[in-house]
Amino acid sequence: MRVQLTSRRQRSRWVVLRLLLAASIVLLGVHPQRANADAVTGTWTGDAQVRGNYYWDRSTRVLAPEFIAQLEAPQGTRMRVDYLVDSITSASIAAGALEDVRFTEVRHDVDLKAGHEFVERENPVDLFGGFRFSREPDYFSFATLFQPTIWLADRATMFRGRISYRHDEIGQTFRGGSQQRPDNMGGTSADAFRETLDAISLAAGWEQVLSRTLVLEVGYDFTYQWGFLANPYRSVLGGQIPENHPGQRYRHLLFSRLAWYIPRSRTSLQVLYRSYVDNWKVSAVNPEFRIYQEMSPFFQTRLRYRYYTQTSSFFYKSNPNDYSLDDQYVTADPKLSEFHVNELGIQFLVLGAFLEGKAHRSIAGAQFDISFNYRWNTNSFGNQVVAQTGLRIPF
Repeated sequence: MRVQLTSRRQRSRWVVLRLLLAASIVLLGVHPQRANADAVTGTWTGDAQVRGNYYWDRSTRVLAPEFIAQLEAPQGTRMRVDYLVDSITSASIAAGALEDVRFTEVRHDVDLKAGHEFVERENPVDLFGGFRFSREPDYFSFATLFQPTIWLADRATMFRGRISYRHDEIGQTFRGGSQQRPDNMGGTSADAFRETLDAISLAAGWEQVLSRTLVLEVGYDFTYQWGFLANPYRSVLGGQIPENHPGQRYRHLLFSRLAWYIPRSRTSLQVLYRSYVDNWKVSAVNPEFRIYQEMSPFFQTRLRYRYYTQTSSFFYKSNPNDYSLDDQYVTADPKLSEFHVNELGIQFLVLGAFLEGKAHRSIAGAQFDISFNYRWNTNSFGNQVVAQTGLRIPF
């Protein structure tokens, strides 16, 4: 649901919605503001971003700096490169710890994307796609996607589709002690375990401008996964049986968003709702409410509240030692339990436009954002903190 709205051409009906739509983009963490390349002068434009991401729970810390570069050609072709480094510190058995000591591992993630908007058509069409590569000591992932978009009725109506494919290669790297696999995990060789996981996802979305201040978005996402869907480190019955999940999973997601902009107070109110079900008998609902407020032409805030609740999978047991040796599927995954989450978040966005005429255009066009989110989580992961900050500089 990464909605990109360009401002290069006639969009009078979007003027009133600018804050509302910009706020949506910021919250989604995409920041895909178009560089507005000039087809007349042949000017190439773009922006560079530096972002920091932080996650905390009772057993895991993640620090993830991210670097993003975007470039747009005069005729509408755009390119984007993302590079992210995860520094994960954990003492969790689910991450490969053999002893109650913390260890740190690093994941490298590269994302390459490109797109082109055919604006000469009566109904503009955008074709967008890319590749993603991710590697860590016990994991390699490759993904690709293709996403076409068409606008109708002077961009008042948008239809978007997406198809994506992912292939993961899964290994084991034990930390602490001998750093070798326990016998019940498949032997003692540190490189004997090799599994794969594949997934294909199909999605469709529709966005409609209902009035000058009201936007509705609805969509559906289907994902089919096959291969190794368990965790290579978790086990049940005191370590006697490695975790074993079904080899296929069908996931269905319905999502919607209603956004209302109030010009008098320069406020945007958004209500989001997601519902999920899969063939493991997990079902979930996820309502969310957001308030965006323009405090000044250069400063915006966002408040959000999210509630998430789900049922447990058909083979989950609250005590991993309640399984028997004859059970076909066993799990120690807290994400397959019945639980709920209450989340509160706040974000601040500062625009450098107040320096217009006083500093270089790159500084005057810069944006800085910072956000903090706290989750009250009832599963065994416990409460969580998610924080982000970022600086975008155009060129």
